Amino acid sequence: GYEHFMLKEIHDQPKAVRDTFGTHISEDGKTVIFDELNWTADDVAAFNKILIVACGTAYHAGEVGKVAIEKLAKIPVITDIASEFRYNDPFIDENTLVILISQSGETADTLAALRESKNKGAKILAVTNVVGSSIAREADKVIYTLAGPEIAVASTKAYISQLVTVIMLALDFAKKLGTIEDSEYSKYIEELKTMPEKIDETLKSESITERIAEAIKEDKSMFFIGRGLDFLSVKEGALKLKEISYIHTEAFP
Repeated sequence: GYEHFMLKEIHDQPKAVRDTFGTHISEDGKTVIFDELNWTADDVAAFNKILIVACGTAYHAGEVGKVAIEKLAKIPVITDIASEFRYNDPFIDENTLVILISQSGETADTLAALRESKNKGAKILAVTNVVGSSIAREADKVIYTLAGPEIAVASTKAYISQLVTVIMLALDFAKKLGTIEDSEYSKYIEELKTMPEKIDETLKSESITERIAEAIKEDKSMFFIGRGLDFLSVKEGALKLKEISYIHTEAFP
């Protein structure tokens, strides 16, 4: 029903968010739950630091995860690109949690980072979309993002599902550690619930997007600029335009 898969997957985003969110929320809709982790407050408190390791789009989701976990759960987080991580000899021990994000669960550099971390005794958590993938099989714990199959080159619904997952994980950690007020915790959950309809609303402005695309399609170079979390969004935006249109793009804070 769409001209191409990427357009279809952009329109799949509200459902992807609902599925990811709905799987990790209690029946009364008030509490984030990760039954598959089965971690107590003591387990989370034992992590003296967290490393988030991924490539490309998944790495950008990991950078959002870093901001969310540090802000809400007050645990220091380091993000690293998987292809660099394996050569960096990072400081890892049995009190380190390594979170690996991969849509396919088969990203070679991310898999190598998993094995390196495991050899050093770290706890391994995989965030992936594909059940039974290599990274899912080798990790200690797995969270599935449930975005459904992604065919297009540029990740859309898988990326937004990763964002929802890492933010909910940050909320879960914060609740267990007592680093978030109940009112703030509830506010985040209510905001997450409204995300699908906000995406639906955004998709209604497709004609505006088409007009902008028409106006800029001949440009040789584009700059995406943002601050804070918006900088992380524009990094992803620049990557999207670059990999689909081959126009040169740069993202700047």
